[in-house]
Amino acid sequence: MLRGLLLLIRMTGLPRLIFGLVLDRRVPLRLKLILVAAIAYIALPFDLVPDIVPVLGRIDDVLALLVSLALFLAMAPREVVTEHLRGGRNPAPEPESQPKKPIIDGEYHIVDDDQEPVG
Repeated sequence: MLRGLLLLIRMTGLPRLIFGLVLDRRVPLRLKLILVAAIAYIALPFDLVPDIVPVLGRIDDVLALLVSLALFLAMAPREVVTEHLRGGRNPAPEPESQPKKPIIDGEYHIVDDDQEPVG
């Protein structure tokens, strides 16, 4: 069951989104510290419910991780999250110093095969 849940999470693209947001400089450091605190809570032996308790000991770790991920995603800048959801950073805009393509202005007229050209 746990493997199925991990496969589902991986297929949603959530790990890629979170990893991209952690590496993005536009996301404030205090938000990234939320994830660090959640990982520290899971790694350290001090828990609200000790891990010795059969089921509840693991559930509080999972809840801490899920709440921290939800807070991180909810507090991250919305435009940065949508940009990462669309597939990463947009390419850099073209600089204004590049020469633009020339515009050719002209006139035209249609000549039928039956008529003689004018002019």
